[in-house]
Amino acid sequence: MVKVALFVRLEAKPGKEEDVETFLKGGLPLVMDEPATTAWFGIRLGPSTFGIFDAFPDDA
Repeated sequence: MVKVALFVRLEAKPGKEEDVETFLKGGLPLVMDEPATTAWFGIRLGPSTFGIFDAFPDDA
């Protein structure tokens, strides 16, 4: 059961949008190795706005 979630909004500096996108795409394999992470999403919200959403069963 998911009891804790975290949303982090990221704003890329001008010209760094592709770097942030690459960073988020590269994060998925790392998260797959975290057994306590129930869900993880790297999302693009706009031209330079990104986000990370994580869900966990508890605070640990």
